Amino acid sequence: MKKFLLISLTLLSLAAAAASYIYLSGKYALASEFICGSLFGIFLMNIIIFSKNKKINSYARELEKESILSTENSSRVKVLESKIEVLEKALENALKK
Repeated sequence: MKKFLLISLTLLSLAAAAASYIYLSGKYALASEFICGSLFGIFLMNIIIFSKNKKINSYARELEKESILSTENSSRVKVLESKIEVLEKALENALKK
């Protein structure tokens, strides 16, 4: 999708630049070429920024999953430690009797 959009924008910019040389002359040709180039640059940067934001969001989700897993693991450890303490106390009580 990105390649198709990039190719179509490139062709559109080239077609606009060619049309400006054919139909317009002087300062209008330069102005139309500047506008076409500016629009192409804006669209290209939007594609790049979109892909970067997508990568950043996926990385943030990955970090969040890792954080949740580490929290979950620490909770499991705490539960197991409390169970061990209960069993130790029960063993001590059983040995006292």
